[in-house]
Formats: sequence, C-alpha cells, structure tokens
Amino acid sequence: MNKLNIVNKLPDAFLDISYRDIKQVFDRPTLVNLKGHKAPALFISILLHGNEFSGLMIMQEILKKYKDPQGYTLPRSIWLFVGNIEAASQGVRRLDHELDFNRGWPGTTEPDAPTAKLIAQVMQKITEDELFAAIDLHNNTGKNPPYGCISVVNEKNKYLSSFFNHIAMVFHTPKGVSTMAFDDICPAITLECSTPGNQLGIDKAVALIDDLMHMDHFPDKALPSHDLQLVQNSAVLKIAEGVKFGFEDEEGSFDLTLVANFDRHNFTQLNISEVFAHTTLERPLIATAEDGTDLTDELISNNNGSISLKKSLMPAMITLDKKIIVQDCLCYLLEDYQGLNI
Repeated sequence: MNKLNIVNKLPDAFLDISYRDIKQVFDRPTLVNLKGHKAPALFISILLHGNEFSGLMIMQEILKKYKDPQGYTLPRSIWLFVGNIEAASQGVRRLDHELDFNRGWPGTTEPDAPTAKLIAQVMQKITEDELFAAIDLHNNTGKNPPYGCISVVNEKNKYLSSFFNHIAMVFHTPKGVSTMAFDDICPAITLECSTPGNQLGIDKAVALIDDLMHMDHFPDKALPSHDLQLVQNSAVLKIAEGVKFGFEDEEGSFDLTLVANFDRHNFTQLNISEVFAHTTLERPLIATAEDGTDLTDELISNNNGSISLKKSLMPAMITLDKKIIVQDCLCYLLEDYQGLNI
C-alpha cells in the first residue's frame, strides 16, 4: 500500500478526467486540502469503491462552479479524499487482495491491514482541526433511489439526510465504514447516489454539498417528522458460501436461481410468501442481524424450493452484479426505524 499523498492544490486535469484515467492525476490515494472562506472544513470522500464514480463527477461539478484564474473561490474549506485510485483505474470496486476502502476506518475489524493504516493517516490529518460535516459519496450497482445512510440518529444527521432525499437508512454494520468513524466528531452521512452516473443522484448530492458550503450552522429546531422517513437495517442477506447462483434470465443450472430484475424490489415492501428465488438446497441464503445473530430460520421460508420471507420487510441495495454479491451481500432487509425504536 502506498503512503498517503497530501496536497493543497488540485491539477486542472482533475476537473474533466474519467475515473478510469484518475492515475493520470494522482498515482496513489490522495488527500486534497482546499481553503475557502468559511471554517470549519467539510470532509468529502470519493472513490472508496473504485467503480462508484458519481462522487468524482459531483466534485468536478462543484469545483468547476468555484474555479477562477487563481484557483478556487470556495465558500468553505474542504478536505477531499480520493480513495482507491488503483481500483478506479481498473473499473472495479476493490482489488481482490486488499481490504475494502470502506471497511478500513476506525472501528474496523482489520486495523493492521494496509488499507486501514492508510485510512488512519487520513483521519489523523483531517481531525487536527474541527470539521463541519463528513460526506462519503457512493453508488449502488442495483436500481435504488438516492438515499442517505447514517449511523447515529440525531437532529444534524437527520437534517443532512432530509437535505438529500426524503428517505434514509440507519445502520451500525459493517464495521469500519467511513461514516461511522465520525460518530463523535461531526455530522456524517453516506450518500448513495443511485447507479454510477445517475443524474438525479448527482444533482441531489451537488445541491447538498453546495448548501453545506454556504451554511453557517445547522438548524436549531427539530426536523419535522414528516420531512424524513427513517428505515433501519434489520438483517443482511448473503448467499451461503459455495452456493452456485444465478438469475432467471441467465443461462445455466444453479443451486439458487433469483428472479429476474430482482432489484426492482429495492425500497419496496417484499411481502410474506412473495417468492423471489428457487433452490435445490435446504439453506442457500443466510440472514444475519447487525450483531451477527443468525436470523435465517426466523426470516427465510423454503417451501419445497420456493424462497420467500416469513416477515414483510423492505430490501435495499439489491445488486445484480454477481461479483459484488459475493464481495458484499445480496441485499439489506429494512424496517421502519420509528416502529422499532418507540
């Protein structure tokens, strides 16, 4: 793992470069500090997953807006972390041999991994002074609306979420995610900007970041409850190890066959007994709670090979990318946050 590159100038080529060519600008993970009129600074991370390139497009649009012949006339100072340069240049989420760049932040289960040590350098530098907020920009590989993810439910994080969209997810796992590293430091949110390049997700993130660049402080009054729907991650659904799986519209024979266009269920209620897969195995899927408790028998029904839920839940982050499914998960299963936390 290369040592972190820290700079206070941004090459003009950054403003138009493709994520696949990012190594022409930075040859390794780079932390950029750009001074603006307001302090404390806003921290923004992009390309923690190399193939999630909307974050680069969002920052290019923001920076072009404030570009002048002398550099940038920014309303607020920013720290910009350009993460997995090598994975971006290869068009993949992460390299096979390395720890995910969004699993190496404080709280990670692998603190000695080279990725975690590099992230520690980032945290040490950006927390030398106060931060206004931390924004981590991501994409989904499946069809999802733009939404925010927060790990602490407080008024500032709720405002961050509502500024982006009307729905947000509360999560506490996996450990080592960027947003969770800022729990005790500043308001923090992961922005899931739909699929890579999705214009609606880009427009919403640009608007949020531009607002944060101008704000003096977060609103003092509580966010009206009708302004934000909070859902909570209740379980992670994974394919059991060694199971050969595919989709209905895919040629081949599989142990587990998921319905075609399964990602149409993202952020919609998946009702009890609605079959979403067929299998030749007894237990092809594993559902686990955030604390690692196995919920498979509680949540998953296998009725003569027809797979459905035993409880009505809302899937999110379903992807049809089989490599991402293996590296991460099939989906998260959500419930209404208020209903679980009264």
